[in-house]
Amino acid sequence: MTTKQNLETGPGPQGAPGLWLQNTTHLKWLKRQSRSLWSFFDASLQNGPGFSLLDVQGNPLPTQVQELHTTARLVHSYAFGCVHGHVGAQNIVDHGMAYLNRCHKDPIHGGYVWSLKGDTVADGTKLAYGHVFVMLAAASAKLAGHSDADDLLDDINDVLDRYFWEEDVGLFCDEWSRDWAPFSSYRGMNANMHGVEALLASYEATGREIYLTRAGRILDFFTNKMAPAENWRLPEHYSSDWTIDRKYVGNHMFRPAGTTPGHSFELGRLLLQHWDLSGRPASDAP
Repeated sequence: MTTKQNLETGPGPQGAPGLWLQNTTHLKWLKRQSRSLWSFFDASLQNGPGFSLLDVQGNPLPTQVQELHTTARLVHSYAFGCVHGHVGAQNIVDHGMAYLNRCHKDPIHGGYVWSLKGDTVADGTKLAYGHVFVMLAAASAKLAGHSDADDLLDDINDVLDRYFWEEDVGLFCDEWSRDWAPFSSYRGMNANMHGVEALLASYEATGREIYLTRAGRILDFFTNKMAPAENWRLPEHYSSDWTIDRKYVGNHMFRPAGTTPGHSFELGRLLLQHWDLSGRPASDAP
């Protein structure tokens, strides 16, 4: 049985036949999970600039430094809430889009600063990790019909093209200072993995082939070049020429040393999505 046949006729939840995404029980479960998450994070919306960070009970945390990926992923998540009719989702998308454009966006140097406290810059570093999430937010907002989505997508495209995309290797570099002065030679898998996520979302929102092509180049590097050579344990950290930096020890949250199995799972899911969006070519079946 081919991979495509497995996807279409394999067992669903609790042994039910057929594709999971056509299984009524599974779809109801997905909707319940989505609505519970939207309902929980509704409390993030606040009157001032930005969002409230929440503890596990949904109460605002005392430290309110808003990082770019959090703002962007709220926009992304609630754009889906808009599509699925979640009450109040539009307010969060509008609030997040305004915060991206008015506060995270750097009016002096361009690009998007990493973190804010209210409307004041806390960390002006320019990270690919954050910028690809802005692309994801813009693409998702476009799919939800937001009026500012096209402008945001155009702007983040320009920034990523100018400062982060390395055409010779087909990968994103990682980090700059606020004024775009270089301060490290670090290259990493995580920003590129989320870059694939953003590129595929942008392809779905616009149909522009460049997004699909670039996502494919990133996937090819990690899944066809690096993974087989490393016994399928993908290294996270690289030097400027994209050789593995095996001694790298970075931030334990965003850049833990060695390999991160969860990122490999995410990349595998994105590989499947790319294959699907590419028309499911038989020679490239996962």
